[in-house]
Amino acid sequence: MKDPFSLEAKYYDKIWGSTRNPELYEEQALFLHRVLEKHEAVRVLDLACGTGGHYLELSKLGYEIVGLDISQAMLERARQKLSEEGLKADFVLSDMKAAYSSLEREKVSLPFDAAICMGYSLAHIPDDRSLEQTLEEVRRILRQDGLLIFLVRNAKHLRDDLMRQVRMETLLNEPGPQLALLCYNYRDDSNPDVLVWNALWLINDHGKTDFQVRTHRLRWFRYGHLKQSLEDHNISVISTYGDALGQEGFQEDVHDSMLMVCRKR
Repeated sequence: MKDPFSLEAKYYDKIWGSTRNPELYEEQALFLHRVLEKHEAVRVLDLACGTGGHYLELSKLGYEIVGLDISQAMLERARQKLSEEGLKADFVLSDMKAAYSSLEREKVSLPFDAAICMGYSLAHIPDDRSLEQTLEEVRRILRQDGLLIFLVRNAKHLRDDLMRQVRMETLLNEPGPQLALLCYNYRDDSNPDVLVWNALWLINDHGKTDFQVRTHRLRWFRYGHLKQSLEDHNISVISTYGDALGQEGFQEDVHDSMLMVCRKR
């Protein structure tokens, strides 16, 4: 299968990830640590772990982590980070929708005490059927009373002023890679809560020039609908925050983000 994030993996940390904002990953890991410690969770599955930013920080705090991601390029970056820190790297290549069977195939010990998905990665689950599959996989992965902690965008704040215009997202000018990342967004015709993100990449990496257009359908979620989907899979919402650090109680009319702490019944 072609890697859907091979290009993004190469520059992810410099644009969105731990190189650009290391303090965010450290602070999010401390929030996770407080929640995990309270519920006596030690073994953690990092769903859609990407380049391993949260995996690395939780490993430093002593957690036993397995990372799962659909992108081999992302996992290679994550392995490199762990190796540089002298930490164990345990990763599985898999789509979230097939997480349980993939972990069984790789003979990973089940169940887990908790699963996390912190990088807005559930946005890549654009339809209800795929969401139901993913939640069922997560339910099977977790022990009784196991935790699911994840971060998503609030669909009530998917604004029309984000649509139908070319916008500059990032300029990166370094001795090695130089790039401009622009985007052109519109709502998906079949679901107005799905943002079709067309990313235009103009890259000069050590003298090699490249131009690519990458398209991803990114889902924003309605709180009530998402909560009901969780309940349908015997997963209860314990608390919801309106920021990425668990500092503000979520208000649907106010916050762009939903950080949800849930527990399997």
